[in-house]
Amino acid sequence: MLNISAQDVKNPAAVRETESAKGLRASGMFAGFSRPRPWVMIVFLILSVFSGCQEANHYYAEDSAFGRRLPDRFRFQRQANPQEVDLSRLSGATGSSQMIGVGDVLEIQLAAGLNESDQSTTAARVQQDGTINLPDIGLVNVAGVEAQAAEALIRAEAVRQDLYRNPTVTVSITFQKKNRVQVLGAVKNQGTYELPPNTSDVVSALAAAGGLKENAGQYIEVRDPSGRLRSPESDFVGDAEIPATNVSATKEETGLVTSYRIDLIDAAKSGEGRYLVPDGGIVMVEQRDPAPIFVQGLVKTPNRYDVPIGKDLRLLDAISLAGGMSNQLADKIFVIRQEPGKQEPLLIQISYRRAKRSSDANIRLGPGDVVSVEHTPGTVFMDALNIIRFGVTGSTTLF
Repeated sequence: MLNISAQDVKNPAAVRETESAKGLRASGMFAGFSRPRPWVMIVFLILSVFSGCQEANHYYAEDSAFGRRLPDRFRFQRQANPQEVDLSRLSGATGSSQMIGVGDVLEIQLAAGLNESDQSTTAARVQQDGTINLPDIGLVNVAGVEAQAAEALIRAEAVRQDLYRNPTVTVSITFQKKNRVQVLGAVKNQGTYELPPNTSDVVSALAAAGGLKENAGQYIEVRDPSGRLRSPESDFVGDAEIPATNVSATKEETGLVTSYRIDLIDAAKSGEGRYLVPDGGIVMVEQRDPAPIFVQGLVKTPNRYDVPIGKDLRLLDAISLAGGMSNQLADKIFVIRQEPGKQEPLLIQISYRRAKRSSDANIRLGPGDVVSVEHTPGTVFMDALNIIRFGVTGSTTLF
């Protein structure tokens, strides 16, 4: 504590002398002087500026005696890359494209003998319940099977009703109904595509659109404007099972699902589920457009730089993008990171030399990060020497 006597009050200069100055005087640094020299005060000012202060949001990339280590919750994890996903694991067993489906038109030829009167040809459309209605025979369920299996079903029904003993049945698909599916977002060719109902899934839709673009995200949303998707109360969407861990669905008040969202990474890892797209459905592929990073301070090319999608960008990578250090003694770096929902950003202090040797110090950067290479007394000293040398020799650098 600073003690002020009555004699000191009469001498304002004594009052202005700080405790630190008294300590330095006692140590002998100011021996022979009545008060600190200006150059000493300048040194103290520089040291105070570059020492900084430890605030609540100030962390160190590594364990440090000077402050707290950056918690793991503030560190970016490795980016997921949808380009590395095995999309074939999402297709599921949706069946052959030659499988008979609702809306298909079939031609059925039935022959009970060699005479023309014993032969008949009938055209039939597969109804919503999956059946066709044949003369004399009646309703036969043929949806979900191929033509050869449908022939066996019709023959068996004719024999069961004792209409024919051993008829010859031929089934051919004259018109196959297609699902019209619109694919939008981060795909190579956006547009509307026709897919067979039995293979009308997310993978087929992406393949028809030429695959994912480089800026594709890991989420895909399937929408049905007509709201015909079933409620996922039992983990079902449409006619196919959707694991609840990989999909989230949006329901209307009627309980019908109007959309569901897939995490490509998780879904590919599990390899479960059939992600069907209904007729008139829309497949929306997330498009990632991350904010750039900014590199400033003692680098050769301060600027903003894009964050590569699906790849890690670490501190040393950012310094390299900016052309490297502009001062050989530069070592102190601040990464300024805005935490979502917070007004005050995080301040992460890193040693450049330590980042070259430690992955903990060479932290991953994320969208919006600001990398600032700071001045220190050493860099200020080198810049001063360079200025002096430039004034004397005309050279721009000291080394």
